[in-house]
Amino acid sequence: MDVLSEILDHVRLRGSLYFATSFTRPWGVLVPRFQRVARFHMVVRGSCWVGVEDGPRVQLETGDLVLVPHGAEHVLTSDADSPVRTVDEVLEITGFTGEGALVYGGEDDTSAPTRLVCGHFEFDERFDHPLLRELPASIVIRWADRLDGAALEQLFSFIATEAGAGKPGHEAVTRRLSEVLFVQAIRFWADTAEPVGVLRALADPRLAPALRAIHGDPAGRWTLDILARKSALGRSAFASRFRETMGTTPHKYVTAWRMQGARRLLTESNLSLERIALQVGYDSAASFSRAFSKDMGTSPGAYRRARAGG
Repeated sequence: MDVLSEILDHVRLRGSLYFATSFTRPWGVLVPRFQRVARFHMVVRGSCWVGVEDGPRVQLETGDLVLVPHGAEHVLTSDADSPVRTVDEVLEITGFTGEGALVYGGEDDTSAPTRLVCGHFEFDERFDHPLLRELPASIVIRWADRLDGAALEQLFSFIATEAGAGKPGHEAVTRRLSEVLFVQAIRFWADTAEPVGVLRALADPRLAPALRAIHGDPAGRWTLDILARKSALGRSAFASRFRETMGTTPHKYVTAWRMQGARRLLTESNLSLERIALQVGYDSAASFSRAFSKDMGTSPGAYRRARAGG
């Protein structure tokens, strides 16, 4: 069981391309905070600076990418101290219609315009997992860091080509590619960052077997004793190690993952509550309903009806 893939599959991203830019110095754009959205900006040509929330601004060069996983407010500028306007102000000033490149900036013609590909990913609002909360405020992937990653390199090139070609269907292609880009960026971060939480547990030879078991069979009878044996640890040692690493207890993690599956089944299937209960590890619809209501604050039936109405 590839736990990371299983988690990312549940995210149910929906990618969207804002625009490709043609920015001439000096320029600066403020992107406001937005909930349950991850934003990305890829430098196709030129360079720029990016600052996320109150953090320091860092320079991006051609081929670099910044991912803002939590939709935090951030600025993109031609120079470290450039004044900025909000995205809405820029769109109003330029009269941008969504067609072609967003052309904006000053009259400095001593250098070629900066070309960016900018977009975002919307997360399925039903999805919640510690992995997403553990992501940093921003992830910067440098061109130099990608030289050994052929798949990521090809993906960047493909997105840049599609965004600039303007061929029929290019928006749909770019959206799909951007969704793959998010997963690849998370994988890159997972491979290069100091692991915390879920990633730290997956790198732990004792905890990883327990996580793989939970994700491989959410309906399994995952008692503390059984999970401890999976990890070749005593009951107390396993519980302590899991809680210290994951920030939650094994029981709560199992329940949360089951509820994640239940939410998907309630909205994406016509299965009865009895069938859903069995698939996510409960003996009866009544026991499942109690657990779901405690976790979600509403009954499974009410949750399903609200989603159908929405």
